[in-house]
Amino acid sequence: MNNKGTCPACLGVKRRDAHTVAYKHVMAGYDQISDTLPCINCGGQYMYGSPTGEVSLRPDGTPCLHEYHGATVGRCLTRYTCAHCRDRYEIDSGD
Repeated sequence: MNNKGTCPACLGVKRRDAHTVAYKHVMAGYDQISDTLPCINCGGQYMYGSPTGEVSLRPDGTPCLHEYHGATVGRCLTRYTCAHCRDRYEIDSGD
């Protein structure tokens, strides 16, 4: 059983529109020609991650447009968990 579907944020192309993003020109992965950034719904949100074009499915079977909620789990460590599909990742800010 495949529990993945096409990312609803980038429609599987692994990039997102950056027209309204402030300071986009200094962000990693910004492409000035297409005015896009890497998708942060299908893998780009993970530390050292890259977009894949696919996301986990919600319980109703639709591909998830993630809604992450963060919780501090260490001095410099935050865990983000999606309210819909329970996908999660951690970011170490390393202060």
